[in-house]
Amino acid sequence: MAHKAKKKQKIGRPNPFLYLLALLILRPYYRLRYGVRVDNTAVRGLRGPAIVLAPHISNKDHFLVGMALWPRRVTFVLSQHFLTFPVLGWFLRRMHAIGKRMFSADTRTIMQILRAKAEGNIIVLFPEGRLPACGHSLPLADGTATLIQKLGLPVYTVTGNGAYLTFPKWGKYRRRGKILISTSQLFTAEALAAMTPAEVDEKMRAALAHDDEAAMAGVRYRVKDTTAGLDGILRRCPSCGAYGTLVTKHSHIRCTACGLDATLDETYRLHGAPFPTVNAWFDWQQASIDLDKPLTAEVTVEAVNRHGRLDRRAGRGTVTLDRGALTFSGTVFGETRDFSISTAELGGLPVTVAKHFDVYDNNRLLRLYPVEEPRNAILFTCYLDKLHGVTPPALGEGKEATPHVEPKSN
Repeated sequence: MAHKAKKKQKIGRPNPFLYLLALLILRPYYRLRYGVRVDNTAVRGLRGPAIVLAPHISNKDHFLVGMALWPRRVTFVLSQHFLTFPVLGWFLRRMHAIGKRMFSADTRTIMQILRAKAEGNIIVLFPEGRLPACGHSLPLADGTATLIQKLGLPVYTVTGNGAYLTFPKWGKYRRRGKILISTSQLFTAEALAAMTPAEVDEKMRAALAHDDEAAMAGVRYRVKDTTAGLDGILRRCPSCGAYGTLVTKHSHIRCTACGLDATLDETYRLHGAPFPTVNAWFDWQQASIDLDKPLTAEVTVEAVNRHGRLDRRAGRGTVTLDRGALTFSGTVFGETRDFSISTAELGGLPVTVAKHFDVYDNNRLLRLYPVEEPRNAILFTCYLDKLHGVTPPALGEGKEATPHVEPKSN
């Protein structure tokens, strides 16, 4: 007796009731609360299948893109770890989001994207793959140009300015200011077919480039404490060069070692610091990292358990990052686990500020929480980014990020 062919699982489109309910509530709320303004001229009349590219600026990007593409129900491609959260995962599964392993060739994800194309869906990709610590561009994930050429669909963009300043990755509080969202068509299917991958990549990078501090200069982003959480990304004092001595309170950031005392106003300008902006300070910090000094930390481990949920007490160990590899030695779910990942294979280290950074071990997500000082998680990301030549926009033009006061060596 012949076996029946296994039926391919459909991707489908977001649950219409939940999608409608979410956007009917969020669209007016975001407009009133955060000053969101959308120009969706380029996507009026858009029908699938199609690709939409967007820069990853804030943790609210999916809502903002959804607002720009309303009332179309779209298929988001996002990090698979979001699907492990109890409430959020339940919602995203009903939105028929496609989970992806970050910074790796993921055959399963590509097959799901191809199915979404066959079903006539509008597919939304965030080619940067992770949120920036500061509000400017990160490199696009390898293979993005090849993927969209393989799909052979018209490509649109949803870009904007102000989302990072409203929802800064490091901020403990949301701001109220202005978010401007715009849309455009980047490629027709015919134009895409006539281009080389290098040409496609170059045009994508230009279209998705962003720098919120520069684009929204002078715009006020109102909040009760402008610096709350800023010491989660700024770990080195530019005056004395010390690490781990910066503290924030009441819109001030102060060094306990040398007494540097700076304030951050509601237009994101620093006063009393050797740098005019947070981005400039952070970029100097990354550029000043000594790649010949490996980073080491005792960490606790969070990982997905056999029930498919993230377990905060999954294990413990030691992690080291040097020029050659990231190594881990410890236990995960009671079993000894030692592994090493070449830095050439690490596309990046996504970080949750002042908490953890993420790696994959044999397709399993591990969240590593530095025990002694969780705020130092950002330094592992900075180290790898410097090693990979991730250059901030200001440095890409041959400029050198240097504070007005020469820092002392450690």
